Amino acid sequence: MSIEEGSAVAGAFWANSPVMAITSSWDGKVNGQIAVTAVTSSIVHEIPRLLVGIWKANYTHEFITKSKAFTIHLLRREQIKLVKNFGFYTGREREKFENLDYELGVTGSPVLLDAHSYAECKVLNAMDGGDMTAFLVSVVDGKVLNAGPWMTLNDFYTDAPPDWIAEYGEKLVHSVSSSMEIIHKIDYSPWKP
Repeated sequence: MSIEEGSAVAGAFWANSPVMAITSSWDGKVNGQIAVTAVTSSIVHEIPRLLVGIWKANYTHEFITKSKAFTIHLLRREQIKLVKNFGFYTGREREKFENLDYELGVTGSPVLLDAHSYAECKVLNAMDGGDMTAFLVSVVDGKVLNAGPWMTLNDFYTDAPPDWIAEYGEKLVHSVSSSMEIIHKIDYSPWKP
């Protein structure tokens, strides 16, 4: 097997993963981002846990590391405008929650009132991945708000206008370039809660 084939196999996990809005609050501010890296990490259904990857350059990463909490939302396919709102801009330069209905949940993180579903999460542990952090979280609350399918990354690429795809592609090229500078600089120190 070659690295190219291995990359293709790994890409299947990325392309078919749900598009998620991740929201967090810290120091009286709220922020959110789009993520596509989350997997279940427990076989004990009564103790739901997830492993969620958050890119370090995202403003939300700072909120999560300081608050130790966030809410993960699955989006409906028709909520593609939320992908642009949360995924194309930084909360350092723009208020992402303007005109969105939300409330602060049990973790203090924003819960979007219009989504497919949500899970409020508390960080149990974290692992440095160089350009990202993998957060092991415990789901402490959640709800399915709208039954039906949720959006995947493939859905985004199918439904988004061509100019959004081009804009996202430019953003991705810049992000990958930034990641290449730090992806192998992993801090192996144990995480301190």
